[in-house]
Amino acid sequence: MRILHLFSNFKWTGPAEPAVALAAGLKRAGQDVVLRSSAYTKDSPHNFVRDEARARGLEPILDLALPKHRSFWRNAFDTRKLRAIFAAEKFDLVHTHLPNDFRLAQRARRGAERPKIVRSLYDTDPEAIGVHLARRLAREAEAVIVFARAIEERLRSFGFPAERLVRLEPAVDLERFTAVGPSSRAKLGLDEKDFVVGIVARVQAHRRFDLLLDAAAELARRIPRFKLLVIGRGTEIDELAKKPAEQRGLLDKHVFFPGYVTGEAYPALLRALDAKIYLVPGSDGTARAVREALACGVPVVATKRGMLPELVEPGRTGELIDESSAALVAVLEKWHADPALRRRLAENAAATARARFSLAQQVEAVRALYARL
Repeated sequence: MRILHLFSNFKWTGPAEPAVALAAGLKRAGQDVVLRSSAYTKDSPHNFVRDEARARGLEPILDLALPKHRSFWRNAFDTRKLRAIFAAEKFDLVHTHLPNDFRLAQRARRGAERPKIVRSLYDTDPEAIGVHLARRLAREAEAVIVFARAIEERLRSFGFPAERLVRLEPAVDLERFTAVGPSSRAKLGLDEKDFVVGIVARVQAHRRFDLLLDAAAELARRIPRFKLLVIGRGTEIDELAKKPAEQRGLLDKHVFFPGYVTGEAYPALLRALDAKIYLVPGSDGTARAVREALACGVPVVATKRGMLPELVEPGRTGELIDESSAALVAVLEKWHADPALRRRLAENAAATARARFSLAQQVEAVRALYARL
């Protein structure tokens, strides 16, 4: 069975990691998989999807433009080229991950029985799924993979056939993200007695850094050894985070900015945390940063947005809160005062991640879906 994965972006956006990880995992498991990703990089000198795929042992083919957004001329070129690819390379299935690659696949195979189309939906907000999309998916896709229970229920409410709908657990690289391994505390100048909390997020206005810093100010007043690590970057980081932290007297005393961290330094940084905060999901609604923290044995305090309530188990792997600084302060102050509770939460977090977020389990579920189709 030959499988073509299409990914219409060159950037390492939210859905890129799960899409590439799945394709690479299928390849390692012996599936005949080809990944075609975007050759259209605009002004960027880097093709991030290509580079990340190579790092996972998968060499993508870049013979299509595959832009993220609909483009008349590029889509017309890709449709013709993809139709020829389908005829020449005899794929049984094409697995699509983004709106434009799904659009191109359905146009390219128009009038033909093959390849069958699988669509992964990474949306977690049910309001993003309308009746027109549900009908188009039912008309054009032989199967749809979802990750959020709310999306599964939304599609069913529009009459999408239950037998063609598969809900999977989002996956994590459990070999890389483990509770056992080096920690960055010493490298960052942090003491074992410090109460270290972190957030991993692109710094953007809608991600409630105002709430976070209000809570940090109160926690610094109540817990002298409180430290907050803001892990990530953003074009507005100075305006939204660094200057407000300085105005509150927190910068480089209680609030620190390690920046965007990659490679093995990233899980080591997660292991330096006593707790992780997650307030507003970004481009990846499946909240990979939450799952990675849990896998590293870090309990998570999160809001009730999106599928966060499906990932964080209150009282077992973390806590869910209303969006207020008072609620955030209350949970973290409680965790600080009870190291035994933190240890239990950390152990449960790591065990839950191993049980739920295995890439190997996801690969086998997708292989079973392919075989059934």
